[in-house]
Amino acid sequence: MPPVTDTPDVHRTWVEVEASALRHNLGVARELAGPQGGVIAVVKADAYGLGVATVVPELAAAGVDAFAVATMDEARDVHALGVTQPIYLLSPALPSERADIIAADFTVIPAVSSFEEAVRYSFETITYSAHALKRKILPVHLVLDTGMGRIGVKTEFTELMLRDAKPLAEYPALRLDSVASHFPSADEDPAFTAEQLRRYLERLEQLAGAGIQGNHHHVANSAGTLTQPRTGREWVRTGIMLYGVSPVPEKQPLLRPAITWHARVALVRKLSAGHGVSYGRTFITDRWTNVATLTVGYADGYPRHLSGQGAWVWLGGQRCPVLGRVTMDQIMVEAPDHVRPGDVATLLGGEGPSATEVATRAGTIPYEIFCCLGRRVARVLKR
Repeated sequence: MPPVTDTPDVHRTWVEVEASALRHNLGVARELAGPQGGVIAVVKADAYGLGVATVVPELAAAGVDAFAVATMDEARDVHALGVTQPIYLLSPALPSERADIIAADFTVIPAVSSFEEAVRYSFETITYSAHALKRKILPVHLVLDTGMGRIGVKTEFTELMLRDAKPLAEYPALRLDSVASHFPSADEDPAFTAEQLRRYLERLEQLAGAGIQGNHHHVANSAGTLTQPRTGREWVRTGIMLYGVSPVPEKQPLLRPAITWHARVALVRKLSAGHGVSYGRTFITDRWTNVATLTVGYADGYPRHLSGQGAWVWLGGQRCPVLGRVTMDQIMVEAPDHVRPGDVATLLGGEGPSATEVATRAGTIPYEIFCCLGRRVARVLKR
């Protein structure tokens, strides 16, 4: 696991997570969830690469209602931080993983996508209860596939949907915590999203009519939280927006960027005109150029695809262009003459480029930029 610290002066490259920005963005999510709603903080993939040990305690102390992860291993990592909130599993469990989920001594809520999956959970929970000599009731969340095509009961077949949901109401070892779905394009296709939401609510009514109803439901990711109306006891699942990035550009002013990424200058050299910089000599100096070598590269998650794409960092009080190709351990930038080894460059956030700009230049999305942060990048909580 990458180091987590509050002393950035000892690191070659590090990300700072601003606690006050996390709390602000959680407050925005809570306001958008409405008085009947709740907020599930999505902290899968080591809190999107930012470090669960950095992010989770702050969100837990700020009163988030639940956490969500992809795997049982991730759920254990979150629980180990002393949180008491329930933890949702957003990905299907492998058959070999169900026993650990059932035996957990904390509240972990797996996803159920089919009749067969519900039956297996029920049977294995009953078996566990018999062996442990104590009754276990497993909370689950039923997932409806309303257009994502990834997991969940296919809702275009209403009778099959009701059949698949029935064990959750009838099997004594299971308790229906909630009904979920997922927006695949709330940031891109409002017409499809509105129709998807209509179908989802219609299916919730059908389930309720059949006596299948959880404590709440959850369908909105960050994009849906920022763009779609709330519907009764809906909880929202927020990930990237908690970290200060809006997947819907016009909603960015609501959020406070929570992440900055820094690296130190290792060397500063003057290169004469006609000197190549980095592999392939894709950049050739056309004059005497002050070149600073920074202690970060694609092994740390700084995208190689930024090579030759107009990328820049903030160093010495100004924008400094990245020169040539990004290498595994270093990048080179044109720097002002007063820059010295040990000085700090900002690669992302703060006075540097936004996560969205970095991602756009690299041909990807901010989610991937964060998730690809390497093990050598320290995670620092800034209070």
